[in-house]
Order: sequence, then structure tokens, then C-alpha cells
Amino acid sequence: MTRQVLVVLQSRLTSSRLPGKALLTVGDRPMVVLAAQRAANTGYPVVVATSDQAEDNIIEATCARRGVRVARGPLDDTLARFVRATDGLGDDDIVVRLTADNVVPDGALVAELVEALTGPDAAGRRYVRLGGDDRALPYGVAAEAFTAGVLREAAASSTETFDREHVTPAIKRALGDWRITPTNVSPAWEGLRCTVDAFDDVVTVARLFAGFEDPLAPSWRELCDLLSGTARRSTLPVRGSSAQNPIGQSALVLGTVQLGLAYGAANAAGQPDATQALAVLDAARRAGITHLDTARAYGDSEQRIGAANARGLAEDVGVVTKLQPLEDGAGRDAASASLERSLRLLRTDRLAAVLVHRAADWHRPGVADRLAEAVADGTAALAGASIGSPDELIPLLADPRCGYIQLPYNLLDRRWLAPEAQAALAARPDVVITARSAFLQGLLTAGADARWPLGHEPEDVVPVLDRLVADLGRFSRADLCLAYVLGHPWVTSVVVGAETPEQVSDLATLVGRAPLTAAELEQVRQALAAGTDDLVDPSRWRSR
Repeated sequence: MTRQVLVVLQSRLTSSRLPGKALLTVGDRPMVVLAAQRAANTGYPVVVATSDQAEDNIIEATCARRGVRVARGPLDDTLARFVRATDGLGDDDIVVRLTADNVVPDGALVAELVEALTGPDAAGRRYVRLGGDDRALPYGVAAEAFTAGVLREAAASSTETFDREHVTPAIKRALGDWRITPTNVSPAWEGLRCTVDAFDDVVTVARLFAGFEDPLAPSWRELCDLLSGTARRSTLPVRGSSAQNPIGQSALVLGTVQLGLAYGAANAAGQPDATQALAVLDAARRAGITHLDTARAYGDSEQRIGAANARGLAEDVGVVTKLQPLEDGAGRDAASASLERSLRLLRTDRLAAVLVHRAADWHRPGVADRLAEAVADGTAALAGASIGSPDELIPLLADPRCGYIQLPYNLLDRRWLAPEAQAALAARPDVVITARSAFLQGLLTAGADARWPLGHEPEDVVPVLDRLVADLGRFSRADLCLAYVLGHPWVTSVVVGAETPEQVSDLATLVGRAPLTAAELEQVRQALAAGTDDLVDPSRWRSR
């Protein structure tokens, strides 16, 4: 029996970041119409699923004038809208989900998803997706496909607001997050963007279609090739191959503890307010930062990131979070509760990585297994740990379930250069290594302006740093500190916090510079004595 295929394109006028974008003109027609007609250009039936609110009457009228079918349902229950739009399909029929702010996908892309669910290799598969967090494709070349029966099962069982707003989280939890990458993907497409979320995006996408008399004619691949020749690219590097850095994490990760707490030895401004926090997070997106670092223990941080995600940040920036530090006797259940709380606060169904906040928690009963399950079901791309010493590193790298390590590293901290640690790192080049504490909580950049821990004086360190800045041609102590850490090939990224958008921009500029060479690293080590454990480990600091 032939299975029907229906493309459901979700759209509403009340976008949080660019209201009314569905009706903006691209290719001589409103975007919602262009997206629907491109999806239908090989013959697939398409229906636009919009809300039953009065403000979306204009979407229905606009689509009707162009011959595009519309189904309507609750504004904040997109899952219910999809069920209404697919009424009449059999449970084995195929639903393809697209969004109206992505006008590059076309019928050929839909066909690749349909083949993944119906072809000889489908093996009973009932859910598949492409794009999204796959850096091989431009962001905006994204779609999901699933059976109508699976959609109805999700609608019947989903009670969380998040699940109903985002349509497929319950499906992915039940069936796994099965992702395909289309054939003939060009390396030149990696890291590009063609979704419409801000006015600059409208200009970019409008230019793509400006040279075509018929905007339905160019294939999605032609448009991606055209985009690769015209797009502005971030100056932030992405270090390592796709095998070494599978989440495509930029060399700079924005730490967000400062957004949730008054944090850092050199922090005189305190915690930013909610408006300032949103500005900092938006600056990270504009700078090309791919990931944020947060934790359950970081006060308001996850909640503030969640507010930004609700405004569209999650479309560009992923999140690495850490479980609440676990109490004695806690294990799998506590890990699950912490993870679920983070997902709710972050307003997402997918993390770049989920970590234990202390290495010892990885070894508690059932915790590592629970994080591995999160990777298996698509909740997180990677699992791992935030650690403090090489003694913790080596057993974690021996565990194949561990794919992400965050560790403290700076130009005073030579512990990680010990042969045992270096051998363990060399044996696991597939693990993402993110270095925190490059500025040693601000001591190395603020110098005498910060309060140093008891027993340590800035005069022992800062003059040497300043000589090295001059000798190595660096801009500042901050530049030297970042260039030192990133001079080590085993470091994927450095995580640094910021309290203002200007600080984010400055950090991105510094990380975009060349790191120190091997010879320059050695020059630093010869000039600057290694710090004692009492200095390089802030947990051992004694207050003055």
C-alpha cells in the first residue's frame, strides 16, 4: 500500500525576535508562501499550520490568495496544531515538519527524508531528522519526518508545555534521535546560516533569491552553494576535525556563571540584571560563539539562558550544562532529576553536552549510565565531567562513555603537562577538552587590582606577564593568557565569562588571533615559574 506524505509547515506572526517575519517578502512573495511552495515544488502536498488567534488571520488570507492550504489550532500548542493538520492521514503515513522561516528547503530535501523512512534501509524507522545541530549543513536547512501514528501517540502522552510547543521532543525520547546527513554535502557549507531570525538574515536570504526569475526553481543545494560564496563567516576558529570536535564547538565558549551569580576575584560590577544578561547572550551569538557553559549550581544562569532560548538563541548557540553536585548516597535518580530540571529551565530538549560537576559524581551508582542514556536518546550530544586534577582525568578518559572534559588550565598551571596526563589525552583525541580558568578567576589580568589569596602576591607574577606581553607581541595579559592555553593542540576550546557585551566582543577578537607557537609556549614556561597547587586551584585559596 502506498503511504501518503504530507508536509506541515508551522508559522505564526508573533515571532519573539522578528515579529511578522512570515509575511516579509523574499523572492517576490511572503516567506510563508515561498517556504510552502518550495516544499511543494516536486508535488508533495503542503499545509501551513498556524494559530487560531486573530493576529494570524492574515497568514491564512495570504496563503489562500496563493493557493496554499492552511490548518489552524492553539497558539502555544503546536503539537495540537500538527494533529489537526494531519487529520485524515493513516497512522503509517508520513508527516514532514518544516518551518516558515527556512525557505531554502525544497521538495528534493523532503524526498531525502521520506526515503529515510520508507526506503529499503528504513527497517521500521518512524522518526528521522536532518540539519539543526549538524554543522555540515547551513543552519536553516533542517526538517523532521515521522509517521502520523507517532505524532498522535506524542499528542496523547505529552503534558509538558515544552513538549507541546516543540512538537517532537516526546517522539525523540521514545524512538531515539535518528539523524541523517544528505548526500553530496559540500565542505564549504559548514557553519553557514540561512534561517531568518533577524533583519540581517532577511537581507542574506533575499539576496540568495534575487538572481532567480522563478524562486521555486533553484534546488536547495544550488542555494547552499550560492550562500557559501557570499556569506560572512565568524572569525572564531573551530579547532579539530569533526571526529575530534563532533559538536563543532568554537574555540571560545562563553561561561555564564557571571550571569547567575556575582562571581570572580576581579568582578567589581556584580551580577548583571536580566536585561544585561540577554544583551551578553545576544553578543555571544553575534560574535560567532557556538556554545555556552552553565550549571545547575550557577544561580540564575540556566533560567536566563532559557529566557534567551525562548527568543531564538537556541537556533544558533548550544548549551553545555552540569548536574547539581550530588550528595553522599545520591546516584541515578538525582542525576535524572537534575538533568530534567536543567532542560526545563533552559527551555530546550537537546544539550551539546551534559557533565557531572565533580569527577567523583561520575562514579556514583548509575550516574554515568544515565548520562550515556541521554546521549543515546538524543538529549545530549556528549557526556562528560568537569574536573580539577590530572588524577581525575586519567580514569575518565579510560571510560568510552566520556566524550567531554572541562578542566582548569592557565600559564601557571603545569599539572596537565605531566607525562601521564599527556599520554591519556593522546589516547583519546575524540574527547572535547574545554579549558576554564585561563585568567585564574581574573587574577592574571587584573593583577594588583584584584584581591589575591593569602600567601600569594601579584608582584611575583604580573611583571613577568607584562614582559612576556611585550616580548611576544601580544595585545594584553588577557591575550597572552588565551594564546597560551590555545597554543596546546589538545585544547579544543577555552571557556571565559563576561559581564557586558563589550567584553564578549573583546574576547572573540582575542581568541580569533593566532595562538602561541610551541617555541613561544616554552619561552613562557622558562620565564614564569609554575604556580603552586594552592594558587592554581581556587578551591584551596585562603582569604586575606
